Amino acid sequence: MLGHSKEIFINDQGLKIEYSKPSLSCFYDKEAYEGYLNTCLMLPNYEACGQAKYEMHICGDKDKVKQLEEKSKGIDN
Repeated sequence: MLGHSKEIFINDQGLKIEYSKPSLSCFYDKEAYEGYLNTCLMLPNYEACGQAKYEMHICGDKDKVKQLEEKSKGIDN
């Protein structure tokens, strides 16, 4: 799979999840994305579900995108 790096996270239940870093239409925040991904684990295509939720809830909210960008730079509101 070219262009997609593999990421790994361990959820609160200790389940190790491997996923491809998504191509998104806005700023990528690993922690926020993994939160949405975690809500989709019961579905067969959990990566597509997590990406769709991130696009809808994060990319669709310009204020949220700005907040995550500032958080990544160490700027607090």
